[in-house]
Amino acid sequence: MSMDWVPLPRHTAKVGEILAVRWSDYYGAAMFGDRDEIVCLPHKRCRLEVVATAEGSHPEVNFILPGQVIRHKRSVWFLDRFELPSGTAVWLWHFVGFKLRLAPDVTAPIPSEEALLDRMRGKPEGVTVS
Repeated sequence: MSMDWVPLPRHTAKVGEILAVRWSDYYGAAMFGDRDEIVCLPHKRCRLEVVATAEGSHPEVNFILPGQVIRHKRSVWFLDRFELPSGTAVWLWHFVGFKLRLAPDVTAPIPSEEALLDRMRGKPEGVTVS
């Protein structure tokens, strides 16, 4: 038996792009981007912010609120899974009807040397003395 795929356009998601999780009889649960193309996530452990919710089939998914962040967990042996803020792992089909946004990776900016010295001296931040 051969596997013939429907040639739908696809692209890699960009930071800030809204992703709609929809059910397809052919693909199952799939994420569609701003241009109604299937979206591939750029890397594992990427962060997805919940923009809009729907009733999910998993009890913990029903407690997710807009603004919360979930993480993508790619696996070699299992289908792509997502980690809820509580730490529970769920599959994509639990999010059908949700809208997600690819969030940037959070990294704190490295403070300048002057800012570190000012903190050590007890000077308030944002006040510069010339």
